[in-house]
Amino acid sequence: MLKSAFKDAIKDAGLNGRVRANDSACLDQCEHGPVVVVYPDAVWYGGVKPEDAGEIVREHLVHGRPVERLRLPESCINNGNCPHRIR
Repeated sequence: MLKSAFKDAIKDAGLNGRVRANDSACLDQCEHGPVVVVYPDAVWYGGVKPEDAGEIVREHLVHGRPVERLRLPESCINNGNCPHRIR
């Protein structure tokens, strides 16, 4: 469902062929809920819901502005003591 939302948002933004939405496991960040990472920027988003896909595509991929409300701080990546953990 999340991947489909991203694929639709990518298509709606006219980014087909330039941006891909791939499946993955939790990327070792399972405790942060559904996780999305944007490369090559290496921006990690946590607790992402399908309704967030359009905002991430529009703001980050089109306009180059990471969505701060969903962004995981670098200090939380691979840190079991992160205060932003969902689980």
